[in-house]
Amino acid sequence: MYSSSAFAADGEYYTWVDAQGRIHNTPVEDKSSASESAIKQDEPPSTPPGDTTEYITEEQLQRNLDQYDEDNPAFYVWVDANGVMHTERFDSKAESEAVQSEAVDDSEAVVGWSPILAPPFRVSDEVTSGACCETFSDQFEPVLESYKSVQLFDPTRYRSFITGMGNRPAWYFHIGNQPAKSSGQRFLVLRVRGAEISGTLIALNSEYKPLHLELDVEMGTQAETWRSVAYQEAKVLIEDPEVVAFIFYPDLKPAEDLSLEIRWADGTSPF
Repeated sequence: MYSSSAFAADGEYYTWVDAQGRIHNTPVEDKSSASESAIKQDEPPSTPPGDTTEYITEEQLQRNLDQYDEDNPAFYVWVDANGVMHTERFDSKAESEAVQSEAVDDSEAVVGWSPILAPPFRVSDEVTSGACCETFSDQFEPVLESYKSVQLFDPTRYRSFITGMGNRPAWYFHIGNQPAKSSGQRFLVLRVRGAEISGTLIALNSEYKPLHLELDVEMGTQAETWRSVAYQEAKVLIEDPEVVAFIFYPDLKPAEDLSLEIRWADGTSPF
């Protein structure tokens, strides 16, 4: 048998002669194509047999959802302080970004809380041991339950507190001892309604002895809304485990009647 190889325009052939002397031209099998074909046969199908469903990627799904939200915006209705109804578009992306921006770690959780009452910031031992506040022990209102607001009337209804600048109408309240399973941080919110004031805060121990004195306590102002009258808010962080009670008084009592809302919680904001 005689054989030789040759190239055709469309592939490679080899020529051979059989036992009867006849000449044959036979194409040479492409081994790479055969190998690729075998690999493809071994690959699992992208979809189950008979399944004609068109599947999309997670990225494409998210793009479709975003496009749907854009084409079908949600709205919410609210009423302002004048009773006027407003309709506004709900921006889900902006809401999501706002929630993420508010998520903070523990080291940032106390941002915005001032004053901070911690043992290093106590008044001197001479001040604590001196005569001050125990004579007012019968004036203190209990605010012992966390997350529960207590309202106190105008401070002129209570005994005036004696200061170096004269007598001052004052509020007196105690929140009790630090809980046995405390986080080490108690968050106290004071809301004053009736008029804007500047105030002084005295933190006391269980014997009504002063531990901390905060002059001109930082007060944020919240404007009036359809749900609430305007108020000032002090946000006090208590990290001193011996703090039990407080005296809070306006530096200058306005003519308007005042009220004080008190609320606290352990480990987190009470509101």
